[in-house]
Amino acid sequence: MRRTTSLASAIGIALLAFVVSEDAVSTARLARPQPPQSVEAARECEDKPVVARGTNIVDPDHLSDAEVAAADEQLVRAEAEQRAVSRQGPARTGLDTQRIQMTVVRVFVHVLRDSNSSGVARTRIERQISVLNRAYAGRQSAWASVAPFAFRLARVDVTTKDSWYRMEEGSVAERHAKRALHRGDASDLNVYVTGSRSGMLGWATQPTAYRQEPLLDGITISRRALPGGMSGRYSTGDVAVHESGHWLGLFHTFTGRCGTRGDLVADTPAESRPSYTCPRNRNTCAAPGRDPIHNFMDYSYDACMDRFTAGQALRMMRAWSALRAASGA
Repeated sequence: MRRTTSLASAIGIALLAFVVSEDAVSTARLARPQPPQSVEAARECEDKPVVARGTNIVDPDHLSDAEVAAADEQLVRAEAEQRAVSRQGPARTGLDTQRIQMTVVRVFVHVLRDSNSSGVARTRIERQISVLNRAYAGRQSAWASVAPFAFRLARVDVTTKDSWYRMEEGSVAERHAKRALHRGDASDLNVYVTGSRSGMLGWATQPTAYRQEPLLDGITISRRALPGGMSGRYSTGDVAVHESGHWLGLFHTFTGRCGTRGDLVADTPAESRPSYTCPRNRNTCAAPGRDPIHNFMDYSYDACMDRFTAGQALRMMRAWSALRAASGA
C-alpha cells in the first residue's frame, strides 16, 4: 500500500524542483559528455572489485556495469508496463509528474543478538530514524536536494539467535533470518541490525530484486554503525542512509568509474574510485565536476556525507513508483 501526504504540508518546500516531464526522465538517463582520456585514466575506468568502506572485503552492494545496465533496463520496462496499463483504463499509475507527494515508508527494525549481547537500545533506533528523515529532507547541507520520502518506525522486534546475529551477506543464516522475520511488502523497509564479525557495516537489496526474492528485501546494518555505535567515523547513522539509497534504486557514485553512463544519474559527477575518507577537491575523472565525495552514495566518512542530488531524488521516485509502490499495491 502506498502511503502519502502532501509534500508541501509535510516539509514546507516548493515542488518545482520535482515537477518533471517525460523529457526530464529521459535526460536523467543520458550519458555524460566524455572528454578523451589517457591510457592511465582508462585503466581507472575498468570495472574492478570495490572494497566496502571500513573493511578489506569486496562490497556486495557494488554492481558491475552489466548488472547496473540490467537493473536500469528492468526499471524502464516496468515504467513502460505502467504506462500501458494507464492507457487501458482511468486508473493513474506511474510517476505523477504534475504533483509530487511525500511518500511515507513504514520501517520494521529487527534487532538480532546472541546469547552474550544485550541488544540495541530503542533510543538508538529512534535516532537512526531521525537521521534518515533529516537526510532525505535535505537538512544536512545547503547543497542537498530533497528526496520526498519520510520514514516512520512501525515496529521493533528482538531475536536471540547466535547464527543470525553473525549472519553475512548471501549466507544460509541470512536467508533463514530474513524469511522468518520480514514484515510488510515492497513498500515497507525492513532493517536488520546484526553483529557481523567481518566488519561489514551494511548491505542492501535493490528494488529490482523484490519480485524474485521478496522475503530477502531490505537493508542490513551493523549495530556498530547505528548512531552512537563503535565504528568510529561511520557511526552517526549515514550507513543506513547509504543503504536505504540502494533500497530505493540508487547505485554508488563511482559506478562505471569514468565511463559515460556512470551511476545513471546526470548530476553526480564521474568518479573513478570510492572516497574512503574526505578528500576535498578530489577530481579523478576528466569529465566536468569534482568527485561527489559529499554524496550519500559514496564511501566517505559520515561527517563528510551530507547530500542527495535532484537527479538522485528523481531516480528514487521513479524506482518507487514503478517497482515498490506497484509491487506493494
